[in-house]
Amino acid sequence: MEIAARFEHKYVLTHAERDTLLARFAGRFQPDTLGSPSGRYPVVSLYCDTPDRACYWDAWRGVPSRRKLRLRLYGTADGAIPAATFLEIKHRDGSDGAKRRVSLDLAAAMLAVTDGIVPPRPPDEARILEEARQLVAGEGFRPACVIRYDRHAHRFVDDAGREPLRITFDQGIRARFDDLRPRPEDDGCALPVLGEGRCLMEVKGASSVPYDFAAHLSAAGIFPRSYSKYSESVRLHGATPALSVR
Repeated sequence: MEIAARFEHKYVLTHAERDTLLARFAGRFQPDTLGSPSGRYPVVSLYCDTPDRACYWDAWRGVPSRRKLRLRLYGTADGAIPAATFLEIKHRDGSDGAKRRVSLDLAAAMLAVTDGIVPPRPPDEARILEEARQLVAGEGFRPACVIRYDRHAHRFVDDAGREPLRITFDQGIRARFDDLRPRPEDDGCALPVLGEGRCLMEVKGASSVPYDFAAHLSAAGIFPRSYSKYSESVRLHGATPALSVR
């Protein structure tokens, strides 16, 4: 599956700022029930990179066209939220971004990112898997970091009931650089990435942010910023080899 190009803005908020925002637009934030009835669910991601951290340094340098390979796991250990695993490629090209992903069982997804072995799939999914295989076999991508956090996802509707935005709040972001075999609701990540009392808000859409929503953020002094959970994890806790000359 390829998710069409869309804008994505990120903001680091205090919990108090988040709660004020939710209260201000209480009638227009609706839980995204794909994860759970309340819109709350754990997310576990396995990020891949090269041995010299090419993804990290490309992002640091602002290379216009770059790709990110990861596995994303949803679900809870008790099965209350069913487990699901996706192999994902995020492609950034200047200010535009797109995400391509394929649903796989965890064992097949791990084999793809550790050995470049991908299962047969229909043509649209096979293209994505072949791109992932080339990143592993040709460019040396391998599992590098596991990140776990709790997500509260919302659909933000306008006054006419249309849904212009998907807004998520991620908190409890933690990482590890050993034991690179993720599992649903993984409790083995101990390295803090975003400080206590803060969360990461991501605002995603295909057209534009409603004026009143944008005006509230501006008046509150909340502005978008560049933020990568993986890059921040590496900066704080991971070995960062000298800047690659790639």
